[in-house]
Order: sequence, then structure tokens, then C-alpha cells
Amino acid sequence: MAAPIVPGLRHLIPVLSSTASVAFCFTEYWTLLPFRRSDIPPESLSHFFDDYFYNTIPGWAGFGLISSISGYLCFRNTTGLARTLYGWGTVLTLGHYAFGPPISKVIKGMIYGPHDKTKGLLKDWLKIHTVRTLMMDIPAMACFVAALSYLL
Repeated sequence: MAAPIVPGLRHLIPVLSSTASVAFCFTEYWTLLPFRRSDIPPESLSHFFDDYFYNTIPGWAGFGLISSISGYLCFRNTTGLARTLYGWGTVLTLGHYAFGPPISKVIKGMIYGPHDKTKGLLKDWLKIHTVRTLMMDIPAMACFVAALSYLL
């Protein structure tokens, strides 16, 4: 029989990075929802989102990369239910990026498209973002938390 796995920092990393990713998802709502107000011109959203998108790439890409790699390493080095949970957490983390093509199209339209369509595209972005957060990011975090809890 194999020796029990002693949880260490390596088992905590996907929990922390996926939790940071989910927190980042929520800050995007708080940051972008005010732009839906009618007294804010759509041009403001276009200019803001151009800077915002490029400045946030290291955050969301970094959290996803760290969660994916550390989750996969935990998957490879655990057994039983913890292994399954780390595996699903990794798959779900990578699933976040499956939403890239539709999100990219919306972002491109918000930044470079006609300003009269910008606020409608923001609504589209928020819908896709909500689905992605609920289907991928939160379940990935839950899997990593459950896997670590199982090891404890």
C-alpha cells in the first residue's frame, strides 16, 4: 500500500491561484458595470477597455497558467478522489480559455467598432463572462479546494 500523501504548499497553490482568478472575475463586474450608465458616453468605454484589457492580461493569464500547471502537477502526484478533483480543476481552468474566441470578438468590437454598439457589446461581454465564471472558474476553484480538503 502506498504511503499517504502529506499535503504541502504544492497542493495549496492551485487553491490560491484559482481563488485569485475568481476574485479577479468579480472585480471585473465592479469595474465594468458602471459603464452601463446612460450618462457615461460609449467612447469612454472603448478607450477604457483598450487599456484595461491589455493591462489585465498578466493577471488573468498568470492565474490561469499557475492554476493549470500546479493543478496538473497535483493531479500527477496524488491518488484517489484528490487526483480526480485536481484533474477536473485543471480541465475546468483550461476550459476558461475555450471562451476566448467569442470574448475576443466582443472585445474587438468594443475597442474598434462603432461607438453606438459599445454598450450593447458590454452586455454581451458580461453575459459570456458570467457563463464562463459560473461554468469554469468557480467549479475549478471548488475542485481544488475539495481536493486539498480531502488530503487534509
